[in-house]
Amino acid sequence: MKRILIIGSGLSGLSCAKYLDKSKFDIHIYEKSDKPGGRVSSETIDGNICDVGFQVLLNNYDEVKKLGVYDSLNLKYFDSGAEIYSDGQILSIYSPLKHPFKFLKSNIIRMFSLSDMFSLLKSLFVKSDLQYASQYIRKNFSDKSQKLFFYPFFRGVFLSKELHTDTNFFLKIFKKFAFGTASLPSHGMKMLPKEIIKKHHLDINYNYELKNIESQKAIFVNDIEEHFDKIVLAMPINNLKEITNINIEAENNFNKTAYVKSSKKVLNKAIMLVADNEYKINSIQCLSNISKNYSPDSKHLYSISSLEDIDDDMLVSEFKSITKLEDKDIKLIKSYTINEALPAISEDIENRDNIYFCGDWKCEASIDGAIKSGRLCAEEINKSQ
Repeated sequence: MKRILIIGSGLSGLSCAKYLDKSKFDIHIYEKSDKPGGRVSSETIDGNICDVGFQVLLNNYDEVKKLGVYDSLNLKYFDSGAEIYSDGQILSIYSPLKHPFKFLKSNIIRMFSLSDMFSLLKSLFVKSDLQYASQYIRKNFSDKSQKLFFYPFFRGVFLSKELHTDTNFFLKIFKKFAFGTASLPSHGMKMLPKEIIKKHHLDINYNYELKNIESQKAIFVNDIEEHFDKIVLAMPINNLKEITNINIEAENNFNKTAYVKSSKKVLNKAIMLVADNEYKINSIQCLSNISKNYSPDSKHLYSISSLEDIDDDMLVSEFKSITKLEDKDIKLIKSYTINEALPAISEDIENRDNIYFCGDWKCEASIDGAIKSGRLCAEEINKSQ
């Protein structure tokens, strides 16, 4: 039986391990940290669940369905729609499919023209030759809908300020949001990798950081050496050049997320988008409205997301300005600065001999993309025998 090492227990590495043929391969997973999940992880701080960077899990991801873990995550749902902060006012828009009564009471006429609404429907069924999502949005939607909805909403999804995102990937995710619902596992995003590990009986070797590959030996920082017949590098693309002779500087999108606790509830179950360019905040969400486990002492935990590297004081100051909360009402729990939050573009690095690669950077920058990349990598290895 051939020995396979998988380096990295993020979603792509776990997916690869799940799909590899266990009758052919002896599979070993190595993770440099003390917990699984890569960028999909959470910390518990003074009883509060802080996801490492604001993330949501759509309930209609195809690859997550294939893994069969949705039911065990105990998903809690956001309202399908958004509240938009603009010029000191809060506008709202809700999905007519999920919240018909809220939709009728929303500010759709102030945000979308009749032409916009036609383009919204058309976008569910088309593909485009345009390179970037920004080009598609500018061509098909009015200035007011761009400002009040498309840019603040999809900047938060793709972590791209200018929406230099592949257009057809944008249209795919747009459709997913239209027909699915954004959610959180009731005990945080860390539960997604944990449930994959549990359901598929995967064993992880933690605190093993790969230092080098020589011939068919993996050499770890603790000087342990492991022989392999094949090795899968399931890691961020910019880490590969430290291990291989691949010389690449891939672009990544940035995110800063801060968690603030308050005794006061000022938001509902929809994400609040910040449309005004004077603010660095892109969105605010009250996570304890979605799952009470995020703040178990009956207080309210807010997540603040920005695409710019601003200091905590400025982030909190903007949060207070938007929400009208005062210093005595809030407490900063923690902030995360994530320089490589999502790959900006896909990179096509070919597998070589007995070295294979997987990650969202190779497929598409999403949870489903990471899982799909691992599945495709496993299928290629399975066929190589």
